[in-house]
Amino acid sequence: MSILGNLKRCEVFLGLNDEELLKIAELPSCEEKVYQSQEVIFKSGGDARHFFMVEEGQVNLVLRETSGRDQLPMQTVVRTITKGGTFGWSALVPPHVRILGAVARTQCKVLRIGGRELRSLFDREPHLGYEVAKSLLNVIAWRFRNIEQLLVTGKGSSFF
Repeated sequence: MSILGNLKRCEVFLGLNDEELLKIAELPSCEEKVYQSQEVIFKSGGDARHFFMVEEGQVNLVLRETSGRDQLPMQTVVRTITKGGTFGWSALVPPHVRILGAVARTQCKVLRIGGRELRSLFDREPHLGYEVAKSLLNVIAWRFRNIEQLLVTGKGSSFF
């Protein structure tokens, strides 16, 4: 499938028309990347330079914990992102620092877009940025509601 076709299925780009999606697809930093199972895509705490969308496979968003000075860090899977889902939204939101890490759960193909280029496009095309921001806020709010549910009840939604 083409990059444009994949962007049409992306949860944060659903409100955009083909002409607007083409502007994203034509950004120089918009590229497909393949990651092998268990490959680290990015670590928490680092600079958030790219925004991602899963085209194929699954990606785990992980929280890294250390139990003690002599123990290896443990990873807790916070969420699994699947086809059409996005991650790395910190590249679009200041202070542009990764909150969680991302690790390929399976071999996966992702679309990677430079956050700086995407933000510049949104500055030039405010309507486009507004539509993406609305969708992104819905995604973030849904994820936080699921985390809250998990913390309160000990159970996440069936999609968590």
